Amino acid sequence: MVEQPIIHDVPQVNEQVDQHDLQENVDATLRRSTRVKRSAIPSDFIVYLQELDYNVGVESDPETFSQAMNCAENQLWYDAMNDEMNSMSSNDVWDLVELPKGAKAIGCKWIFKTKKDSLGNIERYKARLVAKGFTQKEGIDYKETFSPVSKKDSLRIILALVAHFDFELQQMDVKTAFLNGQLEEEVYMKQPEGFSSIGNENLVCKLKKSIYGLKQASRRRIFEVS
Repeated sequence: MVEQPIIHDVPQVNEQVDQHDLQENVDATLRRSTRVKRSAIPSDFIVYLQELDYNVGVESDPETFSQAMNCAENQLWYDAMNDEMNSMSSNDVWDLVELPKGAKAIGCKWIFKTKKDSLGNIERYKARLVAKGFTQKEGIDYKETFSPVSKKDSLRIILALVAHFDFELQQMDVKTAFLNGQLEEEVYMKQPEGFSSIGNENLVCKLKKSIYGLKQASRRRIFEVS
């Protein structure tokens, strides 16, 4: 006769949850940190957005010479252009010559920009004469365009040496740096709009210095300033 297995009654476990502990767990899950979070957006980008918001509805800078001369600040813009022309003259940037047969003169353009402080107040009006370098022909108007630049590692080494040996470090800014580079190529440019030499309107500017906008301007600036 086969014996039947003895089955014991399984005790029923009565799980009682402590309501106080449950409430603490819920509170811990829903608790939010009171620490002030730093914005993931770079500060300079925030300033850029603030400038955009500040400039909404504000008249933008003129884009052409005619716009500058027909706006309410025309005298201020003219003074800024005159300052730029004085810089060109003092740096002996070009000579007025007749355009050689077979040569082509590139154009130029005025760029206008109002310089503002951190509060958005206008500090000064800036006008810059820029050559239309996109019309230059490789092998004729320019040869090489690349420029040697410093690496961040080099700057870190210099700063580390200054800190270690307690040296003094000075920074300098070369004003009109582009106008210090001597050109090796023969480049001819039309006279700036609004500043054509009286009686010599048919002459062109034979560039001697690397004016802003030229393909080789950055390269020549590095060599001359360094």
